[in-house]
Amino acid sequence: MTATASIVSQCLSAFDRVIPAKVQANPLELRSARHLTLLASITALSVPILTLMYHFLGDDAAATVVLTGGIVMMISPFLMGVGLGLAVARDVFIGALFVLKIWLAVHLGGIGAPTVPWFVLCPLIAVLLGGAVAGLFWSAMVSATVIALFWLEQSGVGFAPYPVSHPLILQLVSVIGLFALVTIIALCFRSDAPSAWHASDSN
Repeated sequence: MTATASIVSQCLSAFDRVIPAKVQANPLELRSARHLTLLASITALSVPILTLMYHFLGDDAAATVVLTGGIVMMISPFLMGVGLGLAVARDVFIGALFVLKIWLAVHLGGIGAPTVPWFVLCPLIAVLLGGAVAGLFWSAMVSATVIALFWLEQSGVGFAPYPVSHPLILQLVSVIGLFALVTIIALCFRSDAPSAWHASDSN
């Protein structure tokens, strides 16, 4: 195990107090549960910033919805502790993200909204936490949603333009935020991956 992988593993183990013993008994579920808790922690750090950003851009409606969706995402790991299981906690997290992005897409202009690329996180997180079946399900959901947004616009349903004071700032923050989050997720999952995955890189 590399030094980076060791540090990541130690950091993730700090989340074990949130994870019930039944999940901890299964190494694969434990790993996924730790990552879900990590994602919820990242959400807890980023949501206040995004809420303030939308407020200062003059869009308090978006700020309220982001805060509400973020709270649901933040509490999702605790669902494991009340007997609902890892799969339910995972899908609550992804579902809250999914609904949030639908609302923002409609609110910020439809298929061209700067938040639409964030839909990619739904199948990405589903694959990393739940495997191929979960990933395919959420990929289908996201694809259907994007197609629906496109169809609505082609059918003459007009979405309001960006209701923010500085739309370019929103676009910039959205792109940089997505890049940063995907990079963090990739680094954490790669560093905490089974050693066999790292061994395959040298072949």
